[in-house]
Amino acid sequence: MNGRAVVVATLLVGWLLAGSAVLAAPAAANSIDIDSTLSESPASGEVDVRTTVTIPDGITSLRITLPEETDVYETDGFQQSADDPNAYEWTRETDQPSLRYSYEGNITVDRGDGQEYIYAVTDEWAVVRSPSIGVKWSPVDADVNRNYSVAGEGVAGRHISYLGPYTEHDREASGQRFRLVVSDRSDMAESPEDVLDSLAAAARRIEGGERDAEVLVFAVPSTVEWAATGLQRGDSDMWVRDVERLDTPANTWVHEYVHTRQDYDRTEKTRWTVEGMADYYAALIAYEQGHIDYEAFRRRMERGTADRHDDVRLTDPATWEGTRGNYEKGALVFGHLDRRLRADADSSLDAAIQRFNQPNEELTHEAFLDAIEDAGNADIREDAARYTETTDTPEVWSREEHVAAFGGPEMRYEFVGFAVDGPYRTTGLDEPRLVTGETLRPTVRVRNVGTQEGDFSAGFTVDGEAVATETGTLAPDEETTVEFAHAFESTGEYGIGVGAATDTVTVEAPAAPEVTGVSVEPTDPALGETVAITATVESSAERPAAGDVTIAVDGGAIGSEDVAIGSGTTTVSAETSFDAPGEYTVSAGARSTTVTVRDETANVVTPTAGSDGTPPADGRVTPTADDGAGLGAGVAILGLLGSLLFARRR
Repeated sequence: MNGRAVVVATLLVGWLLAGSAVLAAPAAANSIDIDSTLSESPASGEVDVRTTVTIPDGITSLRITLPEETDVYETDGFQQSADDPNAYEWTRETDQPSLRYSYEGNITVDRGDGQEYIYAVTDEWAVVRSPSIGVKWSPVDADVNRNYSVAGEGVAGRHISYLGPYTEHDREASGQRFRLVVSDRSDMAESPEDVLDSLAAAARRIEGGERDAEVLVFAVPSTVEWAATGLQRGDSDMWVRDVERLDTPANTWVHEYVHTRQDYDRTEKTRWTVEGMADYYAALIAYEQGHIDYEAFRRRMERGTADRHDDVRLTDPATWEGTRGNYEKGALVFGHLDRRLRADADSSLDAAIQRFNQPNEELTHEAFLDAIEDAGNADIREDAARYTETTDTPEVWSREEHVAAFGGPEMRYEFVGFAVDGPYRTTGLDEPRLVTGETLRPTVRVRNVGTQEGDFSAGFTVDGEAVATETGTLAPDEETTVEFAHAFESTGEYGIGVGAATDTVTVEAPAAPEVTGVSVEPTDPALGETVAITATVESSAERPAAGDVTIAVDGGAIGSEDVAIGSGTTTVSAETSFDAPGEYTVSAGARSTTVTVRDETANVVTPTAGSDGTPPADGRVTPTADDGAGLGAGVAILGLLGSLLFARRR
């Protein structure tokens, strides 16, 4: 072989080796981007979507599948598949083919009370399922990025989207970002900050299951008839009604969050664990956060013992469908196992859940029992089998048993004093009794009777509505006091509470003022002399009084004044004079007195200086004539003689 042939052969071999390497290796990983933008539809109850697919180099065929019951009205680079009306195949005319379609946004169910919404579209807002789009392609490997957005106002999640005006509140906790999207049409029963506090505490408390990087929570208006208090879909999207509260063992915010941490695949025999676990942790975490007391937690667990669950076997869904047995008996069984694991095995339900809560792994009944035994012992496994496979039901444990097993903080609340302030008084009260317009200031003692330091959240409620919250941290056996304030503008009886502490506030209208005395000075004035009238006023009942007090002479009003009396007495004054002699009746309210006016004219008098120009030492005054000239001694004597003569003639 000559040199040239060797070179050619060498090049050929190198080219073949390189070619074989190229053919053997797939193209570099690219991404298929599927971008779906949701918008309002002119058709009532529907949502419009534009889905655009960005196709990378190396892909020669691609097919997407839309959800059922979509109405495609525009295609660009896609054509409908011949074998599936919901599938569309890429025509290769553009590397960014798109579809425009609409689908029904209103999804309802009928559970015996008529049609109720799971997703809803109204004239002002919509909460809908995000379209789930399947994709197949060849021949190279590629990642798929699914992105969702809203044209206009709104927030789109991968599984749930909201269209309409909103306000977003964010919180970082335990490696998760919580996005709380509150519709502008929502009327929240709890503040967004308090909701985020509760979710953050739940994120720290729950140990099993992966924490998603982002949890998207929609607070939806309660202006439609929802089929549930909340709904969780996908990895971490959920909606909760705006009226849902934190101070309840049925804490929907926490319940739905628990679902985001359930990563396992369930079987028919373990379906009950999904809602049972969420209901149990919702009640337990509400109790541990101080939103409810132990009695409220216990009552929630007792629902699992109701007669309607007598035939429930948790491993047999046919026995609990429609009874909420999976929620209520399921929560009780989880609680019983948790307490036993803590009390008898120095373990917890959290440890068992960590064993079986594995992403994309099927949880069989045996695997559930194995996890309970691994975390505890064979005896506790027997309990788990008994209470899930048979109709037997565990008993609810006492508060003392709970604290002994769980440890932790336990907050007790007690009303220890009441005060009032307002337009009438600022004082302490023996009981919460006040009048409209006053502000009640109750003082509450908070004591940690548990075994560990913990946070408390003392929520003050009026007729069940949360109006204020005070928070803090207490060590075991430590106590503090917190004060609340609430103004009452309407009469009636109001129930107030903080945790298990309750009382009743009585609000009445102010009493009428009552005049208890009328005095005049002087009682026998001369004509034209000024008379000062004083009415003493107090409340006509054992509560503050408000109203008008009028002073009258012979029935004719000469003055009035609005009075506000908290306690004791007050006075109302007026002045008058008389231009005719006689007896006059001066009155105020039901009280009166008599003034006798003398038939002589009052003189205006001024102090007369002494010989040195100073007023008389005894303070007496000497009458003076209108022209200011002093009366001589002779005139005075003549006046005295005249008076005696007038007296003798009479």
